[in-house]
Order: sequence, then C-alpha cells, then structure tokens
Amino acid sequence: MFYLSSIFSTIGVLLGIAFFTLVERKIMGIMHYRKGPNKVLIWGLLQPISDAAKLLTKETSKLQPLKSFMYWSAPLLGMLLMMSCWLWYESIFSLLSNKMKIFCILSIMSLSAFVFMLTSWGSNSKYSMIGGYRAISQIISYEVCFVIFIFVILYLMNSYSPMKMKMIQENLWLMFLSLPLFFTWVVMCMAESNRTPFDLAEGESEIVSGFNIEYGGGLFALIFIMEYGMIMFLSFLSTLIFLGVSMSLLKTLTFCFLFIWIRCCFPRVRYDKLMNLCWKVFLPYSLSVLTLCLPVFFL
Repeated sequence: MFYLSSIFSTIGVLLGIAFFTLVERKIMGIMHYRKGPNKVLIWGLLQPISDAAKLLTKETSKLQPLKSFMYWSAPLLGMLLMMSCWLWYESIFSLLSNKMKIFCILSIMSLSAFVFMLTSWGSNSKYSMIGGYRAISQIISYEVCFVIFIFVILYLMNSYSPMKMKMIQENLWLMFLSLPLFFTWVVMCMAESNRTPFDLAEGESEIVSGFNIEYGGGLFALIFIMEYGMIMFLSFLSTLIFLGVSMSLLKTLTFCFLFIWIRCCFPRVRYDKLMNLCWKVFLPYSLSVLTLCLPVFFL
C-alpha cells in the first residue's frame, strides 16, 4: 500500500510542478504586460507537457572532460531528495506522527548542498564551479538561520509534533502572533530555494548559467523539477508552520504566488549583500529570538 501511495504521490507532485511552471509564466506575462504561453491547445494548457517532451527527447552531450559519475548522479540525487521530502509529507499527519519527523525533513533538505557540489564539480567547468561555490555557501549560511527559526517556532508551539501545531493554529495563526518572524522566514525560504532576488548561483550576466551550465535534455529537466518541487514543498511547510492546515491547498498556492510575485518585482541582489544579510542581520536576530524563547519553553 505504501508503494502504491508513493507512486500516486510522485505523479501528483510532477503534475503539480508542470502546471506550476505554466501558472508562473502566465502570471509573469500579466505582470510584464505581455502574453504568456497561449498556443498549445486552449490557453496553452499543454505547454508544460510540450516543454517536458522537448527536454526529454533532446540528446545529452557526451563531453570528455566531464567527471561522469558525479555528472550523472547529481540530478538523480536532487530529484530523490525532493521526492523524499514529499513522501515524508505523506505520513506527517498520520496516527504515528512523532516529534522526529520535522527533524527528518530538515535533514533531507540540508543534503541539497551536496547536489550543487556534485553538479558543479562533475561538470568540470569554471563557470559551473563558481556557481556551485555560490550555491553551497548560500545554502549552508541560510540553513543555520533556517534551523534556528524552526527551533524558535517549535519552542513557541511548545511541541515538536505536527499534529499539535495543527491544533494550536485552529483559532489563531502563528503569522499574526509574530509578523517579523514570518517576513524573515519568507526571505530565508527565497534564499534556500535559490530564487530571485537570490538566484546568484545562476547569474546569467556574470557566470553564464551557473552550476547547471553543462546540463541539457533530461538531466536539466531533473534539476528544474527539483528546484520547483522544493519551492512547492517550502510553500507547504510555511503553510503548516504559520497558517495552519485548514484549506492548506489554497494557502500553499498563495505562498507559491508570493514566490512568483517577488521574482517579477525585485532585481537580483549583490552577493556580498546577500551574505551580510545572513550573518549580520538574520543570524543575530534568530539567536536573540531563540534566547528569548528558551525561558518560556522551560517554564
């Protein structure tokens, strides 16, 4: 039964990613005063299927300098980590829900740095290595603040159980109790997912296309799916933590729209400002909030 449920979950996530890209392109078209994809079937509804077929049928170049094992395994590892997060979601509200599941999800998400390391190193390209260095340092830096914020939220809830978090927020969402915490969380989610304005690992004007420059065809599609799958999962995790789980689909879609809206409206920041924001602003803020929450937890 678990395997059958996993298969259906995988298909659902892949379809969700496909149509999330379509919605993103449609919204970006509206915000930029132009038409989005509208040629394939009615209103371009089959555009994601057409794009996927195009990518998967393209030939993968076999360049000699590539480190083959790392080059081929990195996209597969990224896809596996992304789907592992969603499969943990399958059982997060089960009767066996326990306090370790949140930490398991955090452990899986923290392994994404290895994906960028393998893609950049396996490509054997200078531009790819620079993009990989940026991505790894960015993810590790913001991972520290991200985990501290999770601890702060768990201390505020006085529980590690997702079921307890669900019951606490039935009457009042955590977002209204701490708006600064919520806005800081949104910025850290942007940085964790390498999205605009923090997509410095893919700075086209500086390092061509960053860590994935040597990838094409199906392997590039796997990296693309991993990125959008993690955006959707972070949107769901934000909904679980700050908005409760009632009407979770609508709230998750709202967070996804927030990712798209920020991409359309904000330019890419400088790399030094990104790192200063983490180590000089978010880290002291998160540590101070954690220090204030600890006495409350032990009362």
